[in-house]
Amino acid sequence: MPAFFVRFKGMLNRQERERLEAAGIAIERKESSLQIGIVKTGRLIYTVRVEAASEDEALAMVREALVPDTSNFSSWESDPA
Repeated sequence: MPAFFVRFKGMLNRQERERLEAAGIAIERKESSLQIGIVKTGRLIYTVRVEAASEDEALAMVREALVPDTSNFSSWESDPA
């Protein structure tokens, strides 16, 4: 099955991380969304890796794992891994 990277902006709490882990979704990377000089600020941008049939399915899988908290996240995008 193809793999996709899904990126989204927000702040994951412990329960949300556990939900992602239970769904078999691994956090590959997290980075700050804003840098002023050497200081990194802003909401984090998370990149997770998901095995799915399509980009749309990969996005849906990540959103479903985060339910009911998907309103806390924005800037959803997906690319082939």
